[in-house]
Amino acid sequence: MKANFEELNEVTRKFMLEEFELEQRSGIPYISPRLSDTGRIIFPELMRKSITSGDPESLEISLKHQEYWNEKEEYTRNGITRERKINLNQVAEQLAFSEFNTWYVRGLVKRLIGEGIEKCQIYRVKDAKWEPSECSKHEGQIVDTKVIYKGHRAKYWPVINESVFSIPAQAGCHHSIRRVR
Repeated sequence: MKANFEELNEVTRKFMLEEFELEQRSGIPYISPRLSDTGRIIFPELMRKSITSGDPESLEISLKHQEYWNEKEEYTRNGITRERKINLNQVAEQLAFSEFNTWYVRGLVKRLIGEGIEKCQIYRVKDAKWEPSECSKHEGQIVDTKVIYKGHRAKYWPVINESVFSIPAQAGCHHSIRRVR
């Protein structure tokens, strides 16, 4: 199922790009640790192209090059750290959707704040293959736009802050924001 970004238009894309560029100039832009050195170099340009004229699916296609990814990654389960091979299709899909949605939320909330809109609603933008519990409990909630803006990446970057409200709530989150209905 294709994601339903209700206000993905030129106005929202403009705000998405402005916010993306602010993070890029910050000196500490988020970059997935799964990306190789080549992927880290090319990703910002792929993201810009997706923001200006694409969608998560076009970004996913552009990310499906083995040289953009590390061969393996570490993960921890039950307190034990292990290593596993990276699945190209899975990581490209996950990063593309997560990053596009992150910038959609950031751009739309900045737009809403600029329009004087104080509240937005969390909704499921796409059906998930699996549903993290952190995500589902927020569906339909009405939230202050400034809370959403301040919560940008708070759960995972640059410093983990579990006490801050954030949408997307975590990797794999298929929730976004919209105007209150």
